[in-house]
Amino acid sequence: MCEFCTRHGEGKKWYENITNYTEEVFHRVNSEERLKAFLSGLSSSLRVDVERAYRWKRRLPRIYRLIAYPLVTRRLKKIHFGQVVPVEDIERILDSVGSVVRLPCVCRKVTTGKEKWYCLGIGMDLTPVFKDVPDFSAFERLSAGEARDFIRRLDADGMVHSVWTFNTPFIGAVCNCDRDCMAYRFQVELGIGKAMWKGEYVACVDPGKCSGCRECIRRCCFGAMRYDGKEMKCSVDLMKCYGCGICRVACRNNAVSLLDRAGVARVADEW
Repeated sequence: MCEFCTRHGEGKKWYENITNYTEEVFHRVNSEERLKAFLSGLSSSLRVDVERAYRWKRRLPRIYRLIAYPLVTRRLKKIHFGQVVPVEDIERILDSVGSVVRLPCVCRKVTTGKEKWYCLGIGMDLTPVFKDVPDFSAFERLSAGEARDFIRRLDADGMVHSVWTFNTPFIGAVCNCDRDCMAYRFQVELGIGKAMWKGEYVACVDPGKCSGCRECIRRCCFGAMRYDGKEMKCSVDLMKCYGCGICRVACRNNAVSLLDRAGVARVADEW
């Protein structure tokens, strides 16, 4: 299990510990006023702070890697980070929490200029906060069934699901990311900090079922799928795999499955 499970899981995966979605935990680590201030400044931070950090990385790459990257990552672990979660685990979360609202995605608005409704506010009812923040005020409530159907559609479209904290360990959101997501760009493309941690699983390809169609390669956002031209089969680069499971949907032959990361020695501690 990851460090968050050890600290906040109470023997479970930390995002399956429903206590972490409650008002009690929220008020222990955060407040409505602080969350409102954070969300109000999020769009500006994504535009300005990310670009500033990337300029420093390009200017002083070694110093940034040794000093700034760990500092940025440490701060995000405390205030706002995500972990990749496969669709089955997201569905169990949605069945367990009391409130689900759909929200416009600030990340996509920053990166594409378009308003796309890919985010879910979950658990504690934070609509009194959302209604006062322009980027989040146009929310809509969903039933658990509507939320599950929505997540399944996004899964089929290749979106990577993740849970996000607003001051750890309080979990308040499920995001559904692609290459337009700022968290993806921040971490995978720009490499300026770790905002989105790998999941509790890794993908595995059954060579007996794989036809070598390479749809999983086209689907994977993280470059974790490989193709062997000699064998005409696909396989997984375990060190790059985030365990999102999106590759499974693309496979016509059900050749891809997920394994518990903890049971795969090579990547058991690779997050």
